[in-house]
Amino acid sequence: MKRLFSLVKGCCEIFLKTFLALRTIEPNRLFSLAFGNFMIRYDISPLDPEAHLFIVGITIDDPTPDEQYLRLPTWIAGSYLIRDFASTIQAEQAFLGEAPVPIEKVDKSTWRVSTVGRQADEELFVYYQVWAFDSSVRGCYLDNCRGFFNPGAALMEVLGNTDERLAVNLTPPVDELHHAVESWKVGTGLKRAATTEPFGWGLYEANSYEQLCDCPIELSDFSVVSFKSKGTQHHILINEVPVNFDEKKLADDVKKITETVVGFFEPKKGKCPAGDEYTFLLNVTSSAAGGLEHANSTALAAPRKWLPCTHDKNRTDNYVQLLTLFAHEYFHTWLVKRIKPAAFIGADFSEEAYTSLLWLFEGFTSYYENLLVRRAGLIDDEALAKLLSKDLKAVIETPAHLAQSLSQASFDAWIKFYKPNANTVNAHVSYYRQGALAAWVLDAEIRRKTKSKKSLDDVLRLLWEDFKAAGEYYSGITADDVPEIVSRATELDLTGLIADLTQTAMPVDYAKFLKPLGVVLEASEIPVERKLLGISGSGSDAGFTVRQVYDKETAQWIGIAPGDVIIALDGVRVTGNNLSELLARYGEGDEILIHAFRDDALLAWAVLLGKPKTFQSKVVIKPTKLGKDWLS
Repeated sequence: MKRLFSLVKGCCEIFLKTFLALRTIEPNRLFSLAFGNFMIRYDISPLDPEAHLFIVGITIDDPTPDEQYLRLPTWIAGSYLIRDFASTIQAEQAFLGEAPVPIEKVDKSTWRVSTVGRQADEELFVYYQVWAFDSSVRGCYLDNCRGFFNPGAALMEVLGNTDERLAVNLTPPVDELHHAVESWKVGTGLKRAATTEPFGWGLYEANSYEQLCDCPIELSDFSVVSFKSKGTQHHILINEVPVNFDEKKLADDVKKITETVVGFFEPKKGKCPAGDEYTFLLNVTSSAAGGLEHANSTALAAPRKWLPCTHDKNRTDNYVQLLTLFAHEYFHTWLVKRIKPAAFIGADFSEEAYTSLLWLFEGFTSYYENLLVRRAGLIDDEALAKLLSKDLKAVIETPAHLAQSLSQASFDAWIKFYKPNANTVNAHVSYYRQGALAAWVLDAEIRRKTKSKKSLDDVLRLLWEDFKAAGEYYSGITADDVPEIVSRATELDLTGLIADLTQTAMPVDYAKFLKPLGVVLEASEIPVERKLLGISGSGSDAGFTVRQVYDKETAQWIGIAPGDVIIALDGVRVTGNNLSELLARYGEGDEILIHAFRDDALLAWAVLLGKPKTFQSKVVIKPTKLGKDWLS
């Protein structure tokens, strides 16, 4: 243990001495050669991958008199939860020239550095360590296999200098213990210096701190899959390539997706707003999946089983999930990264930014992630129906859609969506899935009323045209704007329908709205424990552990609670996954004796079973003429 601390301390000293020497010899010379003069420079390096530590240095040419403030955001755009990134910062130190100066916290995410007595042209240097062990797409991660960080979770903002261009220097470790890391490549949407090789360690630039935070950085020995689409060079960076990975299929299919999405928003000009390059940073995992959108890149996580295999004759369901993930995050390049809620324009990342419109920004994106993969010709109607069934099942098979509106769910994302609990199925709707259904209903109704002359596509294109026309004066949209925007795009007044879908928790007759498209809803298969008892959970040798108890159904009426472990039905032991097998012998009108443990106390209930629950949540697509227009 002492040796480890010694090594870490030694690495800190080596980095600091090297950095201070560079500044002492000729301040910012390398950066001036690459970009021109900078007031602020960030240096970041994997200090100790085994201990999951990055080291960060910040050089400030012209700090504010007497005291300089630095701050980390508390949340990241696209993920609406206070995450307090400052909690991973440690070992802060500050120097004016060679002399140490005080640095102290003034609140949970802000530091104050004394600059009293600063001499002319004397630089302020702050350095600290970041403990990086968040493997999600939101924070920072480092081990001896890869590194990843969102700059907003690692690089402090220098307050009072927000308009300055920023230089970022990415360097491999400076000690002899980590030579393997030197072979890693760098993947990011940041602009490279002329002296920096593509995907290489070296100098990068951001026009502002906001832009810096919008460019996640991958450090690993990743593979690169590249293609050009609609004038933009696209890169897929994959940090682990599984056996028999079909690189060509992924490149061809994602290219079709990008072309379809660009054509959706720009049917005439056909250009991605990201500019010359767009980068997909794909972290291959055992089971985790997700994504986070950025202006000219996206961070993705997907299980290795999702990647296409050379032996697959057809696109598997797993691979289709990967394609919809690519489509979802790429669609956000327009909707969310540029077209925004008014509450996100100039948002202060030290506190929550509330909007009731996440049902539109995330829900509409979730709707089109499936539809555009179909329009790209990568799946057929049957596969699309499977995807749409997932959204429908997730919504109507849980009581929450009768308890919370989409607007409420959007506004409460900060305290509910990312903090699910046993009661979520009864009280909290997903603005992703139910928002996708709202988009589907609106699309179907617009097409029905206009005989397919107009659609929800036109609404999204109008939002994009409004954004481009406003330019630097773009102020985002509010909930009150939505009916007017829909009216301008379609010449229809759908104010009442929009209000019903988003501001109330009233039941929606999906079958009625979707019928004109040739969409039929059929009874879906549901687990027997859900059908008869109104519970869900998982089995083990100890019994069946109840995770959710559905509102106003059998289990709730008799008092079964989340966390109860069902151990027997009519005296027969429940173990492993046999609960469904045992319940299969029961039906409406039967009595059943249930034994369970709650906190090691034995409980028993005698139950008279009622009518099994059924749900019309299986989507079947037999397109009408209107439906064919929708699919194409």
